[in-house]
Amino acid sequence: MVGIKQLQDENLLAKSKQSKLPQFLEAGIKVPLYRFGNQSLIDHESFGELSCISEDGDSILDTLLLAQWEDRVMKGIFRYDVTASEIKAVEGRKKFLAQLNEGWNLGHFPKPGENQTIYQEDVFPFNSVKQHDELLFCVASSEQTKPVLISSAVVPDNAFLIFINASPVEYGHVLLVPYLNNSFYQLLDVNILEMAVRVAVEINNCCFRLFYDFSPDASHLHFQACYFPNPLAVELMPVDTIFGDLQSWMHISVVTDYPIKTLLLESSHKFKIMMEVLVNICSCLQDLSISYSLLISDCGKKIFLFLQKSKDSSFLSAWECGGYFLYKSRSEFGECTEKTMLKQLSSVSIDDDGFKAVKLLCCSIASKFGF
Repeated sequence: MVGIKQLQDENLLAKSKQSKLPQFLEAGIKVPLYRFGNQSLIDHESFGELSCISEDGDSILDTLLLAQWEDRVMKGIFRYDVTASEIKAVEGRKKFLAQLNEGWNLGHFPKPGENQTIYQEDVFPFNSVKQHDELLFCVASSEQTKPVLISSAVVPDNAFLIFINASPVEYGHVLLVPYLNNSFYQLLDVNILEMAVRVAVEINNCCFRLFYDFSPDASHLHFQACYFPNPLAVELMPVDTIFGDLQSWMHISVVTDYPIKTLLLESSHKFKIMMEVLVNICSCLQDLSISYSLLISDCGKKIFLFLQKSKDSSFLSAWECGGYFLYKSRSEFGECTEKTMLKQLSSVSIDDDGFKAVKLLCCSIASKFGF
């Protein structure tokens, strides 16, 4: 099992590979700052009682994100109006969703192959972010008991920067970029994953999903997030528990009857321990050259782990793995079927033997944390 200190040491070595900071960050621009309270939110058992929820029942962080995102809509910063995109439920048992988005590939590269859904690997070079308006706000920890929202502050060290995605895939599409020791991070560690999940917890909106795609060639680490009004196909699938029982704090399950091999990690309240388990799993997958994507849903309570073949082959984004496909032409959008989507997902999935080995690995790692 990979040690936490080893992961931290690897992160220090990785800093030499970080992207150059945008000039507006170096100039000390001020943006809204949301500071988490120092209460152990990740280990909290009753989400409804958290102080990040205002007296009227709304999440402060959710309100901030949507208000800032709508402000950028009014300023015309986005390349298109994503709310005008046509979306359809694909006929079939899996409840796949398809979106026609002719503007999505602006500045990006289409995926090679017959099915021209949009391929996205490392399309966010942050040194090309020229307008500081693309930075909505940042989130960071604090020593105060309750969270606090500061209307204008210099970006602190050890923060998450929340950028818009100028080519959004859905409403509220943002990028979450770890900003530590005056640089952008490259490797996933426990602190970064916990911070990302904490954002999902404090957003406290079941429509909000977080995504992470592992790319060994990326110049920086980032998550993506957006609001999906309807469940993704993978969230509707039955599961078969392979680790944990009724008394366990965490469960690992196999998503059954789904074309891409997928595991589901769930925790009732011991989220921080689950983060350590997942980071160790991800580190081992990287060592084994197994590509993967993460989908964080249900306000941080569920994390889907999609297992794909080597990056030498085609690679699907986390939302595609979850069953949400984008098409750049009306003809492709009109011709898409459940059969073609099943084939596409199956084609990138690891094989049965590989999946069996990954399941054993995950259970072995989890057992070492005392579950």
